[in-house]
Amino acid sequence: MKVLVVCTANICRSPYGAAALRHHLASDAVRIDSAGVHAENGRPMDPFMATLARERGYADLADHRSRPALARVVSESDIVLCMEVAHRDTLLRHYPVMTGRIRCFAEGPARDVADPTGREEQDYRAAADELDALAADWAGRIRRLR
Repeated sequence: MKVLVVCTANICRSPYGAAALRHHLASDAVRIDSAGVHAENGRPMDPFMATLARERGYADLADHRSRPALARVVSESDIVLCMEVAHRDTLLRHYPVMTGRIRCFAEGPARDVADPTGREEQDYRAAADELDALAADWAGRIRRLR
């Protein structure tokens, strides 16, 4: 199974969310990647979010480099988890055959995970806390799907 986690630039929420999901799943049977709907190739991860991931025992993300959510990356995924409703809607417009597989990371009802980029430390911590809880929830759902 392949899971793709998507945000805007692929330098903050999606790499952190992918790392959190990887941690909670702890399964070689699920490949988890990240991308951005407006990402440039090769940008490093936000250093504060990478530090939070490391502090919480997730993978070291110092080597993470951004990449765009291109057709191949999206279409090869079994589940695409978006950080914002607008990301989901954009991808569904481009890939309508993926309806049902492109979802929001925060669902019930679908909502955005706030982007902390350029904000205060407490905003980063709040986003990381929310992503941790959502990743744990998605890990349980993905286990049931396999």
